[in-house]
Amino acid sequence: MTLEEISRTLEGELRGPGELVIDGIASLERAGPGHLAPLGDARFAAAAHASKASALLVSSNMPGPWLRPHIVVGQALVALNRLIEVMGLVRPAGRAGVHATSIIDATAKVDPSATIGPYAVIEARAQIGARTRIDAHVVVERGVVLGDDCNVAPGAVLHEGLVAGHRVRIGAHAVLSRPGFAYAATPAGPERLHHIGRVVLEDDVHVGAGAMIDRARFEDTRVGRFSALDNLVHVGHNSTIGARTFIAAQTGLAGHAHIGDDCEVGGQVGISVGCGVGDRCRIAGRSGVIRRFGDGQTLLGYPALERGEALRMVAVLRKLASGWRRWRDRTASLVNWGEHRKEP
Repeated sequence: MTLEEISRTLEGELRGPGELVIDGIASLERAGPGHLAPLGDARFAAAAHASKASALLVSSNMPGPWLRPHIVVGQALVALNRLIEVMGLVRPAGRAGVHATSIIDATAKVDPSATIGPYAVIEARAQIGARTRIDAHVVVERGVVLGDDCNVAPGAVLHEGLVAGHRVRIGAHAVLSRPGFAYAATPAGPERLHHIGRVVLEDDVHVGAGAMIDRARFEDTRVGRFSALDNLVHVGHNSTIGARTFIAAQTGLAGHAHIGDDCEVGGQVGISVGCGVGDRCRIAGRSGVIRRFGDGQTLLGYPALERGEALRMVAVLRKLASGWRRWRDRTASLVNWGEHRKEP
């Protein structure tokens, strides 16, 4: 595509020769002649100036000036997503239809525009919405509801009790709505408790590969709209995650945990039973949350503390360590001096 064609497609403002041909997309660091590279953050302005890309796709809030051809758009990364689709660099949705090896119960409701892949199993009373794609070896148990334009990757297991909205993405081998981890002590030994609630995924939720979301004991385990769970995230029964919240890989929420709206959670964070954070919070990777926090907090450490308190504690520990080292060295010097005095 030429820059002129790209500019028209993205409804951007072209600054440079429209006949320049672009044959690929790359990062600022790896781009070369013929490549278009995105710039959506002022932190990468220096990399943009040093880049060998033929042209840039620049967000409108970038300061400039840019000495090479560029297209100005509202948000470079969002516009780049659209361009990638137009250039055919992502897998197309594929044709609707039901693969001959799939198994679909007669009472299941599958929209004619849906795609059901090889060896997929759709059980009784399940509902599959318009243009939803079910890939190979997916199991959709009885009564599961999937809205329109969803995508379920190979090997995922959707247990009874799952209700998903529209445009939900579920990664490969994710396990959703499996009974939660709860036992009662009896004279004969632990007895696993039944879970008869639901897992509710609101519209536009993304669930990564290998993630697990447990079915509620009663009521709902819920993930809010536009939230995203990275690979290998575990959400315990009756937990709630708000809207527009992003959770990195290997984070685990115990039962009845809570994360509010507009939060960011680093990798390998642990949130204990009934604990959590309010809205607009950030939790650093590998932190352990063992109580409830309010809105607008930045937490780190184990146990997780507000950022300022945690950093003050680290500073005190460093001072203590430094003082101990000075005491150790001074003691060693006194011992050595004493031994020298004993010599004849």
